[in-house]
Amino acid sequence: MPRQAALKAARTLDPAPSEDEAERITLRLREKGTKKVHEYEGWAWKDSAPEVDDADDDFWLNDLNDITKANVSKQGIEYIDEA
Repeated sequence: MPRQAALKAARTLDPAPSEDEAERITLRLREKGTKKVHEYEGWAWKDSAPEVDDADDDFWLNDLNDITKANVSKQGIEYIDEA
């Protein structure tokens, strides 16, 4: 799925302190087996880790103070001509 791939790529960007301050980067991803290139605008930011109610659930979150979140906005699809 192109959107999920774009979100994964956006999470690797250098995160800003907040979503409002995040720098927006153009992500171009080619869909495997097609001639489509999906173009997204992506950004990442730091956010506080969610509270864990039960110590047994999501134990790996207990040691995190903040996490990286990301978002993308689709800009369009480009069709490449392989001649």
